Amino acid sequence: MSICAVSAHQPRVDTGTVTNISNPIIVENPEISQAFYGNLKGSPDYYQITSDKPFELYLNILVPASPGLSGSLPSVEVTDSSGKIILTLNGTNSTWTPYFEEFGGDYYLKGPEATKNVPAGKYIIKVFNENNQGKYSLAVGKIEAFPADESLNAIVSLPILKEQFFGKSVTLLFLEFLGIILALGSLMVLFVMLIKSRKSEEITQLTLKVSGAVKPVIWIGILITAIVWAFVIIRNPLNIIGILNSLILIIVVILSLWVSSKISKMEFGKIPIISTTILVLLWWLFVYWAITVI
Repeated sequence: MSICAVSAHQPRVDTGTVTNISNPIIVENPEISQAFYGNLKGSPDYYQITSDKPFELYLNILVPASPGLSGSLPSVEVTDSSGKIILTLNGTNSTWTPYFEEFGGDYYLKGPEATKNVPAGKYIIKVFNENNQGKYSLAVGKIEAFPADESLNAIVSLPILKEQFFGKSVTLLFLEFLGIILALGSLMVLFVMLIKSRKSEEITQLTLKVSGAVKPVIWIGILITAIVWAFVIIRNPLNIIGILNSLILIIVVILSLWVSSKISKMEFGKIPIISTTILVLLWWLFVYWAITVI
């Protein structure tokens, strides 16, 4: 995991955290490379660094590329314990460049950055823009360190980051493919056994037993797939591919009932291979279009 995380920031997902100057997010180990993901919702976000020794303060501000980008570009101000501004990242008057982060595979616009050696003390970092609206990523520190616990945290945080920060339907995608794996995976096992059943009465009887065992799994998978797909279509009801895929799913459900009935009554030499083949092909077509829509 540590090897995979080289050249990446330790992620800190704080998009739902409400902060103010008296309740800031605490930044520990400020020289270690970290990325704080936030979302301005009407007021600035605040971070606090407290150090008992001098350190190198590095800051960089980024915003997610579409679809996460909203609001004006953010700026950053750093004040010391006396309230004096010691560092500023002016997002309005800076050049923002496209940036691809390899670890998560996500696109950003990279804004201004600065490095300053500062004495021991307490520092407040303020992230804001004109309307205090929109998502941002605040990079702190330059030293790349990914011990095992941080590597595990990065792997766990990545799906949350994808969903909350980049607006990608990770949960829907996971549940949809969980249902597909259960239904289509079990069906493919059954399909292979049906093909072999054409040449052996013994395998035919074994297939009947396997069919009874996997039937509940197939229908659990179909149920999960149908429920999640309903949510997908409700969110985007005018998607033409989505509508066509919904029709395919309805056909899949009806044909699954037909095939299930035929398999439960089949005999050697009377294998419902054609209808099962059609069912398998329709499932794979549904999967292909589901990837496109989700």
